[in-house]
Amino acid sequence: MYSLKPKLNLMRLFSRTVFVGILFFVAIGIGSAQTVDDLRSDINERQQRLSQIQSEINNLQGEISRAQKQAASLRNEIALYDLQIRQTEVKIEASRIEIEQLQAKITEIQLQIQDKQEQIERQKTFLAETLRLINEYDDMSALEITLANDTFSEFLDQVTYAGNLQEKTNELLEEIKILKAQLESKRAELATELANEERTKHELVLAEGALEDQRGLKAGLLAATRGQERLYQSLLADASQKQEQIEREIFDIETAIRERLGDKSAPLITGGLLRWPMSGVLTQRYGRTGFTALGYSFHNGLDIAAPAGTTIYAAGDGIVHATGTGQAAYGNWAVIKHALSKDGKVFRIYTLYAHMRSVRVTTGQTVKAGDIVGFEGNTGNTTRLLYGPERGYHLHFTIFDEDGFGIQGGAYQHIYGPYQIPYGYTYNPLDFLK
Repeated sequence: MYSLKPKLNLMRLFSRTVFVGILFFVAIGIGSAQTVDDLRSDINERQQRLSQIQSEINNLQGEISRAQKQAASLRNEIALYDLQIRQTEVKIEASRIEIEQLQAKITEIQLQIQDKQEQIERQKTFLAETLRLINEYDDMSALEITLANDTFSEFLDQVTYAGNLQEKTNELLEEIKILKAQLESKRAELATELANEERTKHELVLAEGALEDQRGLKAGLLAATRGQERLYQSLLADASQKQEQIEREIFDIETAIRERLGDKSAPLITGGLLRWPMSGVLTQRYGRTGFTALGYSFHNGLDIAAPAGTTIYAAGDGIVHATGTGQAAYGNWAVIKHALSKDGKVFRIYTLYAHMRSVRVTTGQTVKAGDIVGFEGNTGNTTRLLYGPERGYHLHFTIFDEDGFGIQGGAYQHIYGPYQIPYGYTYNPLDFLK
């Protein structure tokens, strides 16, 4: 008579296969954990060093801000250069450590992705074996199953085992589903870290270029003044006069807009709808900030200072309305148009990002809050032989109302070359920022 005893051996074989597989999972998990733990230890050490460096950067920014408030003199100007150079050197060190940290994170994620893929393949193998066994039991009739067992107890064991196989199939399918979701999450995380690495590498290149510029400008200042305060003050007066021309031009355009539109209060939907465009120190606020010596009494935005090459982000979702460049006014700049909504109301504004070293967006491009717009610099009207109390690396950030906004060619292009001026009715950015 045909015996089904060999089929019961499959049950024992499958049980041993599962047991060996569990041991294999544990062994692989321990090996991977050790590698990942080492990487995480390195990442944590670098993060501690980055925190120390960031503290040093902030302290240097405080010294720079204090030096900028002092009376302009050759000695103070050289001190400003030295502080700026030191801050850029520290920024370069921070970028290099951050790149190493990101590379360690990328390696860690790649190991985790590999581990997830291997787990999925192993689960698929066990699933295939389970399905094969289920198929064999499905081919047996109730009579065959009954005759294959010597006792009723063995029969119940056989039936229970068949049920367990079905449960195991469902468990394996669910585990594979979870592993695939985790795998996709890790792949998305990897893409983000790769983008962060690219951004930080670009910051490093810009900071290295800025460092050479700063050293060259310091040497140029010493050569031009021959170390004499009298010659320095003469250069300062000439630079201030040129600065005043452009600042007065912008001030007059926006004064005319305010006179035409009247006093417009900030809309009720403001408040926390925009993110800060750059991390740094707020060095000049919006409104009457007291820089009357430069020929104007109203500052139309915020100045945020940080080490050269710091990343600048879109303050909100929108479309890039225009970009520009030039040796005067806002230097390298970008304007983004936003439609802010709250409680069913929509309000349209424009945000200006000015004095950038490089621009990473193009006209017509759709951006999300947090997308890279460019990198901090001191282009345009801040690009002078002398820093002076108001100059240096920073982002100028302005918010314009849609009504009255425009862009026009500068009035002094015969002196400074081509440049454009975004203008309009401005609001205090602090009313909009989180």
